[in-house]
Amino acid sequence: MLQQSKQSRILLLITLVVAILFICLLLLRISSLLFGFETVSSTDDENVKVAIITSDQVIDQSWGSLAYKGQLEIEEKFPVTASLYSEIDSEELIERTIEEAIEENSNVIIGHGREFSTVFTKLAPLYNDTHFVTIHGTSEHENQTVYTFNQGKVEFIAALAASLKTENNKVGVIDPIDTREQKKHFEKGLKYYNPDSIFYYSVVGSRDDGKRAVEILEDLIEEGVDVVYSKGNAYNRDVIEQAKKHGINIIGYLDDQSYIAEDLVLTSVLNDVSQAYVAIMNDYFSVEGIPAGTVILTDHDGVYKLAPLGSMFSEEEKQYIHSELEKLHQNGFPF
Repeated sequence: MLQQSKQSRILLLITLVVAILFICLLLLRISSLLFGFETVSSTDDENVKVAIITSDQVIDQSWGSLAYKGQLEIEEKFPVTASLYSEIDSEELIERTIEEAIEENSNVIIGHGREFSTVFTKLAPLYNDTHFVTIHGTSEHENQTVYTFNQGKVEFIAALAASLKTENNKVGVIDPIDTREQKKHFEKGLKYYNPDSIFYYSVVGSRDDGKRAVEILEDLIEEGVDVVYSKGNAYNRDVIEQAKKHGINIIGYLDDQSYIAEDLVLTSVLNDVSQAYVAIMNDYFSVEGIPAGTVILTDHDGVYKLAPLGSMFSEEEKQYIHSELEKLHQNGFPF
């Protein structure tokens, strides 16, 4: 009896082990099927495909480098595969690049600058399944959008910084393209904080023409201008290096450019254009999708802000500037 009882217990134990193994294998098979489906759905083949086109080289301090930064941002934060096409600087090249992007089944094509608007407007009706986006510019079609931003508040306060440091009451702007009528906040800020000031406005005609920008700077210096807001990309380094020879104060642009001339750069108007790319993809993955027309980004989107003020400002001046910026955020422009 004892022997039979012992055998029964062994058989029961073996049966239980086999049953547990069977259940485990069954669960493992079910999990494999479930997770296998999950894995397939998240492969690169299923990612949203984005094409980014810039007319510039992708080098440090260039407008094109911001397109590359935008690519990195969206690939890190969204299920997208982004391709960057650089030095696409003619209508023929733009059209050819768009055709290539369409062949690659791109869901979104982003033009890194207003210069792509005309070709996008021409081709958008031919490719209804692709959304065409430009950073700044114009749009006409349902599958075409402009993402832009007006850094007017920051420029208004940058003018306050200039007004505190000009000794001749002569302040100039060196702009890559003529936007004086559309973007007057720096000029208005200068007149608001220093009614006796004289404003000089000059246009280079390019983001990259350092030689022409330096020539303009020399002309402004001859006029007695002693603070210059230089709004270039690649040419800003040339302007600031030339300003060192004359001891002229500069307001930088795009990134904090105090590292070029710490004792001369008052502040910089920062543009983190990569955050515009984040805004574009946030909209793409939203319920509504990317809207047609124009989307205006604000400081809440992180696309612009004022860089730290230089050591030439006293603590009282820094507090005054920051309080005026806060007042501007709360109450709007005083005009």
